[in-house]
Amino acid sequence: MPARSHARLHARLTADGLSVEAAQAFVADRAAGAVVVFTGTVRDHSEGRDVAGLTYEAYAERAQSQLDTLAAEVARRFPDVVAVWLEHRTGGLAVGEPSVVVAVSTPHREEAFAAARWAIDELKATVAIWKQEHWTGGGGHWPGTP
Repeated sequence: MPARSHARLHARLTADGLSVEAAQAFVADRAAGAVVVFTGTVRDHSEGRDVAGLTYEAYAERAQSQLDTLAAEVARRFPDVVAVWLEHRTGGLAVGEPSVVVAVSTPHREEAFAAARWAIDELKATVAIWKQEHWTGGGGHWPGTP
């Protein structure tokens, strides 16, 4: 089933700060009774260690294409979607900074929650973005590598 012709899609890989307000404004619509915004932030711990910050790296052209495709796929899989917003940061981020914002609007909450959950899970599993955790006190690692 194709995406609704009126579904608004936004997908961006960026080194700039992310705006939850911009995501909310983009997906807001009179036809949408439900808006779900997910913000992933840098936490201060991982694997039992204190984290000072993260660095996100991406294969930029591939990741941007994957984000574009993912936004369209959200609208295809969830036919009542009114709008989709996907943004992910690259570069160095401090504890507490947003690294990813996903927003979805639909007429009803069940589909909005499902679409947002599916979008963030797929983004993390499939988009060419990697993070390096920096430990407090020095050192760090790339999660998912030995």
